[in-house]
Amino acid sequence: MPHPHLARADASVLVVVDFQEPFAKAMSERAAVAKNIVTMARVAHAAGLPVIVTEQNPEKLGPTTPEVRVVLEELGLYHPIGKMAFSCCQADGFVQRVYDSGRDTLLITGMEGHICVQQTALEAMSLGYKAHVVRDAVTSRRPHDLDAATEKMRHAGAVISTTEMVCYELLGAAGTPQFKAAMPFLKW
Repeated sequence: MPHPHLARADASVLVVVDFQEPFAKAMSERAAVAKNIVTMARVAHAAGLPVIVTEQNPEKLGPTTPEVRVVLEELGLYHPIGKMAFSCCQADGFVQRVYDSGRDTLLITGMEGHICVQQTALEAMSLGYKAHVVRDAVTSRRPHDLDAATEKMRHAGAVISTTEMVCYELLGAAGTPQFKAAMPFLKW
């Protein structure tokens, strides 16, 4: 039986929270976070995970940034949920999509870490889901806000991971078709 803090492909949903241009342009580590979100999306696709994308007030703030959206579209994973609430759990259809997936673990990426990501993780846990915050695929404008949010989520029971940790947990073993499909995106 795997440890409950390991991400499992058959139990997980990848969530990409509000990675939109007005927010992203203010992020000093935009390129690295976008690369990690794209890696997570590619490995999630290879491992058969559902992916849920949210966009905060998309009519005003626009869609997911091009560098992430293009890959999500290429993989057939770009079906965003627009929202006004900060927590994704308050967005119409979000919790239903998670519920319909039959999975109990949210792998959370995106921004801002101390607002929408944090509120989503905390509310998901209050609904009985596990929250894995993929720390190097999450960003905020100010590092101290993200640091405080990370600690708050950890103390509330969220699992704090990194892209590489989660990807290898999802894949589980070398030599599988999923591993072979994901390897080009995990090589350094």
